[in-house]
Amino acid sequence: MTLWFEELKKEKDACYRKVRSRYKKWPSAYASGALVQCRKKGAANWGNSKKKLKKAESTYSPKNLSEEKRRLFESEPSFDVDFPAYEYPDNEKEIPKVLEIMKEKKINESEMEALDQTNNEMMLNVVGENKEDWKDLVEDIDIHTIKLKVKYGRPRPFEIADEIESSTDTDDSPSFPSGHAIEAHALAKILGEEYPDKQAELNKLADKISLSRVQMGSHYPSDIETGKQAGLLIAEAYLKSDVKKSWQETLIKDWVSCASCDDDKEGTEPCGRKDASKGTKRRCRPTCSACKDYKRRGGKSKKRKAGTFSREEDKGLHGWFERRG
Repeated sequence: MTLWFEELKKEKDACYRKVRSRYKKWPSAYASGALVQCRKKGAANWGNSKKKLKKAESTYSPKNLSEEKRRLFESEPSFDVDFPAYEYPDNEKEIPKVLEIMKEKKINESEMEALDQTNNEMMLNVVGENKEDWKDLVEDIDIHTIKLKVKYGRPRPFEIADEIESSTDTDDSPSFPSGHAIEAHALAKILGEEYPDKQAELNKLADKISLSRVQMGSHYPSDIETGKQAGLLIAEAYLKSDVKKSWQETLIKDWVSCASCDDDKEGTEPCGRKDASKGTKRRCRPTCSACKDYKRRGGKSKKRKAGTFSREEDKGLHGWFERRG
């Protein structure tokens, strides 16, 4: 006889995500029982209502968004983006395409949870960057995203189709455009500017993250297509913005010698500034904290040479700018 909690230890498949999203108390015997039934019937067939209303607009609005998404909706991004007027096809006409992609399962089921829950970390890992260093940029992207979603108010596929059910907790907002696609393609372009040799790998992963959203039944194909367009516009606006340029001005203005940094605490006290730019820790090296040991991409610690912030011993400051652009 299998105990109820043993069922929860099995592979985190589509049923696991679907049942998990519906039960506030987790783990529990009730959730385990639902998980058993789901795995017998299949994720696409478990928990479906007999009939769904055909909705012109999503049930998600500024009033019933989650607390975090409502905070983002009420916030203002640090740079503007000039979005065109977007359009999307008839919802019911796109449902067959969603079902087809769900059935094809081009993406392995074992990858789906990571693509759903840790998509930004996966993009940053391609180039060895840390999520914490890019959180401000990601928040700006998310602010633009939720404002677009609320503007168009498109219902999710599972809101209008009997054959589709929600299987994640990341689809609690309007459908159009896809937030995962926006984030992925915006990061792909921005990171590609820093790491051009990784551009192809970044683009491939961004496409995979986008497709996973349709395979989960959380989006229509047009959601991810427009999400890519919007993400690239956000990236272009960021790369041209003062947010991006400010770090270069600060580097020249506030360049200091490590010898002038007397305190041992992390920070910039003698330097007189908090940060060089949003999201790019490597650009903050002209601070006192940059004089300390730092972790390189390979994971090995290297001590900075006294009196310089350059990674190019032969060319000094000029070499640093030549390397970093």
